[in-house]
Amino acid sequence: MKAYLSEIFSSVQGEGPYVGERHLFLRFCGCHRDCTFCDTETGRTETVLVETIPGSGSFGKIPNPMTTEKLMELVREVDAKRNNRRISLTGGDPLLQVNYLHELLPQLCGDGYNIYLETAGDLTQQLKSVIEWIDIVAMDVKLESVTHEKSTFPAHWQFLKTCRDWNVEVFVKLVLSAETHEGEMMEAAKGIKKAGGEDTLIVIQPMTKAKRTDAVPTGEQLLRWQDKVATQLPNVRVIPQTHIMMKML
Repeated sequence: MKAYLSEIFSSVQGEGPYVGERHLFLRFCGCHRDCTFCDTETGRTETVLVETIPGSGSFGKIPNPMTTEKLMELVREVDAKRNNRRISLTGGDPLLQVNYLHELLPQLCGDGYNIYLETAGDLTQQLKSVIEWIDIVAMDVKLESVTHEKSTFPAHWQFLKTCRDWNVEVFVKLVLSAETHEGEMMEAAKGIKKAGGEDTLIVIQPMTKAKRTDAVPTGEQLLRWQDKVATQLPNVRVIPQTHIMMKML
């Protein structure tokens, strides 16, 4: 089976509670969302960029689409020293390639890798088909006032409940901008609490300036929102995109 990927590289995790950990990133092409703050190119590419020397900025090119056998070969090459703590599946949304993941993940797990899934958090049926191989889920709950797309809260709640039902470690990322509607934010907090329990870790991620928006929130806004969300979910952290601050992949 083949799938389209855009990048393979080793770097530090730049977002969420695992920030600073060394991860091997497999970036898949394709996304079903079009968030206004997103600057990641998600379209299919002719080649996969492979950074064989971490942090070098020097990339080899492998033709797309790629078989699972070829991807496993590259994973073993890039991570020959086994110094990456986890495999981070990112995108786009990797769950759009669920049939490919169904073939890939048993091979990665067979090599002893811990799987970290970054996802829009609304493709529940796709998640269910691969969740047995997932160790950590970093899921978004997307606010309409921030993404400028119609909200999909019911799908988020089903997704979060599925993670809980399978006892998979999960945290929720809320990207917030200066345009965040507090009422919508609190509706999300209550939904997260109901679907995932009040012990669900919430990461408030301040939006980074992007091509289509510069509505970066202020420090005062972020602290106020942290206090408000904490009335529903006590474990709330404000964590920016640190890899961008460090100018790293």
